[in-house]
Amino acid sequence: MDKKSIIDTLNKSHRQFEQYLSSLTKEEFEVCKNGKWSAGQDLDHILKSLEPLSKILSNKEYIITNFGKGNGVSNDYDVVISRYKSKLNEGATAFGQFIPEKISWNKKTYLLQLLRQLIENITESLQLYTEEELDKLLLPHPLLGTLTVREMLHFTNYHVIHHQDNIIRNLELK
Repeated sequence: MDKKSIIDTLNKSHRQFEQYLSSLTKEEFEVCKNGKWSAGQDLDHILKSLEPLSKILSNKEYIITNFGKGNGVSNDYDVVISRYKSKLNEGATAFGQFIPEKISWNKKTYLLQLLRQLIENITESLQLYTEEELDKLLLPHPLLGTLTVREMLHFTNYHVIHHQDNIIRNLELK
C-alpha cells in the first residue's frame, strides 16, 4: 500500500470509528460487559495508542537517532495483522500506558475531537515522508517489537477496526 492509500485508509477507518461512537447512546458508550472494556475505554485506548505515534512522526531525526533505519523492506498489511492476531491469540493484552481509564459520557465529545486532531497531525506528518523512508525508518511497538513506519501505519489502520469490532460484539452480548 503506498503512502496515499495508507493516509486515505487511516482517515477512513478512524472517521468510521468516530461516526460509530457518535451514534452510541450514553448507556452503550459507558457499559462494560463480561469484563470487556466500554466503548469509551476502547476510544481511550485508541487515543493512548495514537498520541505517541502523532508525536514521534513529527520528528524524523528523533526516529533516526533513537530507533534507526532498517533494510528498507516492510511487511505488507496482511503479514503485520497476522502477527498482531497471533500475539492476541497468545494472550497479549494492553499494558502500562495503554490501559484505558474509565470514560464517562461527558468526555465523549472532547475525546472524539482529540481523535480527529491526532489523525490530522499524523496525516500531516506523513506528508513529509518519502515512500523509501516509510520502509527504512524504524519504530518500537509494545507487542510487535520493531516495525517500519509503514508497518506501524498498517497496524494503526487495523487497530481501530479491531476495537470497533470489539465494541460491536460486546454490545451484542446480553
